[in-house]
Amino acid sequence: MADRTLRSAAVMAAGTVLSRLLGFVRIALLAAAVGTALRGDIFTAANTIPNSLYILLAGGIFNTVLVPQLVRAIKNHDDGGRDFTNRLLTFGFIILALVTVLCVLLSPLIAELYLPKELQDPSRASERSAMLMFVRLCLPQIFFYGAFVLVGQVLNARRRFGPMMWAPIANNIVACASIVVFLLVYRTGDTPATFTQGEELLLGLGHTVGIAVQLLVLVPYLKASGHTYAPKFGLRGTGLGRTAKQGLWTLMFVAVNQVTLVVVTQLAIAGSASEGTGSKAGLVAYSTAMLIILVPHGIVTVSLATAALPQMSSLAAEGDVTEVARLSARSIRQTLAIVVPSAAAMVAFAHPITTVIAGYGAGAGNTRLMAYTLMTLALGIVPFTIQYFQLRTFYAFEDTRTPFFLQCVIAATNIAAATIGVRVLLDEEHLRYSGVVLGGAYSVSYLVAVVMSRRVLARKVPRVHGAGVGLPLLAMVIAAVIGAGLGRAVLSLVESATDWSGPLGSILQLAVGGIVMLPVYVGVARVLRIHEVTDVVAMVTSKLPGRGRRS
Repeated sequence: MADRTLRSAAVMAAGTVLSRLLGFVRIALLAAAVGTALRGDIFTAANTIPNSLYILLAGGIFNTVLVPQLVRAIKNHDDGGRDFTNRLLTFGFIILALVTVLCVLLSPLIAELYLPKELQDPSRASERSAMLMFVRLCLPQIFFYGAFVLVGQVLNARRRFGPMMWAPIANNIVACASIVVFLLVYRTGDTPATFTQGEELLLGLGHTVGIAVQLLVLVPYLKASGHTYAPKFGLRGTGLGRTAKQGLWTLMFVAVNQVTLVVVTQLAIAGSASEGTGSKAGLVAYSTAMLIILVPHGIVTVSLATAALPQMSSLAAEGDVTEVARLSARSIRQTLAIVVPSAAAMVAFAHPITTVIAGYGAGAGNTRLMAYTLMTLALGIVPFTIQYFQLRTFYAFEDTRTPFFLQCVIAATNIAAATIGVRVLLDEEHLRYSGVVLGGAYSVSYLVAVVMSRRVLARKVPRVHGAGVGLPLLAMVIAAVIGAGLGRAVLSLVESATDWSGPLGSILQLAVGGIVMLPVYVGVARVLRIHEVTDVVAMVTSKLPGRGRRS
């Protein structure tokens, strides 16, 4: 079972790696085109809103509740869950269409919700107008996001994990193409204060079409998985009433999460909208740093969790709590073997990383504070990863009520720390550090969440032999800190003798840091007998040319 989980995760991870790489190409192009200060914040906020609203209004139910229901339908229904799946897809498509139309009609109110007080002044009318236009152009993404996840979850339930992870590549290609056209047609020597109508149409529609293409790429795989979709109306007798009841808790869960996102977005934009010139850590800095820390999450955590959730759901349905505990703990350890050194590397090499990703064109002078934001966020990726798996364990038992209350604690901690940090501790002169403070608030909130969730989960899943996480995590942290520390030390010596400024120099810095850090991390892990690290190394080396056929 463990080998099957790893194989499924490897297929998903390969697609996610390429998709993430193209995602960072998109960020680099966007930074060069519109910068990483207020102008970039406006588009980033508008392009983020559709995904946020989708998650708020439907995504939480689609992502967490439906997989266990689909697995049970495929396993227990005489038709292999075909009727249940068709009714579910039809109902979901209708709901998504209605939600999308409603949100487009309410776009002015939605746009205002995300703007901080700094942009409410009448003199900032051009920025508000650009924000509204981008929101209108991007909101149709809600339907395509939702339909993509619906189809993807059906494929996941049928253990076809790869397509959902590979399809976003098409989205990134389309988005990158639209930005390249933007650079060729509209790029000038100076970055203007706001956008022209043509710029708004090109960027907004380009990114919306990308999400639509992502869905279209996924559709053929549904039939290939053995399911042919035919519209089927009506929910009576499907058991979806139980799903809806569970989904209510999930809906409240994501609602609390989105309140946090609104507050964080406002506080982040406030950093870019503050008076003064120079480097600023606003929404683009925070969002870019968040995408960076989520690279190991998307490649490893999501892949392993997606592959493990159907198995945990089946074990939970059979009442095998012991195996649920072991599978969950094993998945966490396997994930942390990569996430922990990744977090250490992000702290040690933050500035070269941000320079490679966003140090181009209009964004070239705004990477230092983005690096500080990355450091504070990277401290939270380990507790976030553990919490992510702990929540999936609750979902395997079809418990969506407990995660809601846990998320309330996370949201309250994050909002309180972020608001106090930005509005109380930062004066106008230092408001440009808002992204850095928000990163720290995020990390603190998930540290609190892990401690609370572990205590609550212990009542449902007992502590059993082979289900420990604490000691392996400590050993991984020791190995990662030693490796990253030596890498940073060597890099500092090299930097003092060589001028490696700019993106190309930063790539060389990261190469030197990685060459030093990785062998040290693996070596210390062997000494400390961290089996998950050696397993990952063995799996990677077995794929090298000339190694796969050896017995």
